[in-house]
Amino acid sequence: MGFEHVAGVGTRVWRWSRTSGTQPRLLHAGKAAFAACLAWFIARHVPGVASDYPYYAPLGAVVAMQTTVFAGLRSGIQTLVGIGLGIVIAGFTMWIGDPGFIAIALAVGIGVLVGGFRILGEGSSWVSTAALFVLLVGGAHAEGYSLGYLVQMAVGVAVGLLVNFLVFPPLRFWDAEHRIDAVNDVLADHLDGLAAVLEADERDEKAWDKQQDRLDRAIADVRSRVSIAHESRKLNPRGALRGSRARLQQDGARFRALERAAWYTTDLTELVARSGPVSDGLGRPDPAFAEPLAKAFRELACMIRGECPESAGDDAIAEVERALDASKEDPSHVAVTSAALVSLRGIVESERRATEDLETSTGPSAFGHRRDVRR
Repeated sequence: MGFEHVAGVGTRVWRWSRTSGTQPRLLHAGKAAFAACLAWFIARHVPGVASDYPYYAPLGAVVAMQTTVFAGLRSGIQTLVGIGLGIVIAGFTMWIGDPGFIAIALAVGIGVLVGGFRILGEGSSWVSTAALFVLLVGGAHAEGYSLGYLVQMAVGVAVGLLVNFLVFPPLRFWDAEHRIDAVNDVLADHLDGLAAVLEADERDEKAWDKQQDRLDRAIADVRSRVSIAHESRKLNPRGALRGSRARLQQDGARFRALERAAWYTTDLTELVARSGPVSDGLGRPDPAFAEPLAKAFRELACMIRGECPESAGDDAIAEVERALDASKEDPSHVAVTSAALVSLRGIVESERRATEDLETSTGPSAFGHRRDVRR
């Protein structure tokens, strides 16, 4: 086995581990394991009654080891607040009477009610949990247990935050960029599918309901990942690195362009693949315009993939416009095709706006597998 072959396999494995998210997951798992061990070591040297409950410190470290430093801080604070409220609720129910069925019911009921406040976030589920722990585990030593529980969780949260901050603090740029590239392919396939519908004149509305749902879920997934990428820069020392802000702006512009293109594509789906005929075909483009429209769909799909220049989309749309100008068809058919033309133009303008503003496009990112296309 030659060196080149081994190097090629290693390169493919490396790329797969990155695109699949294996690399960041492995790093996150290693950091969490280290933080839990460090928290356990520190917890056994905490003075006072808290030293009797060191096992809560690793739990706190895991709570704070979120995908971003900012998310870890938010989760840690919310968890500690939730535990504090649970301890107060447990104290209230114990003041009413000895722990029993009534005290447990009150603790859980009040805990769930209090945990319903959205401001608690991650801490909502800890309110009733902490209350039950204090009642059932703390028992006769509820005061010491409550103090040890809260202190050791705080120690663990602090350790987890420190490890996440100091050891390769995560920046989630690559994840967002990779998903944007993937959704571009979904959007381009969607347009190719619409072209095939026009060419074959065969529609399966249930299938297109599923296809549209796939596109909607993909866009929602990218929106979440772009938001996480922005959040990953907060409180992150690596966020001050040169180019990180510009990279985030670029990703945001690419996503906004992609989202607009998806919105216009949804309109095209309604016109071409899903809308039923209202009166003599009203509601769908006339077959006379099928060929230029199908060609326009395929050219725009090629442009979104980054395989064709923007001028290809403009040329295809110009052909549809010429067909409309020369048409003597029923005005309702012309109106529907004109509506499709507006959506096509919207996709091209979304691409152009991103390109002009930030020297990017809805197509594959400069950080990924952008094809060599002269624009």
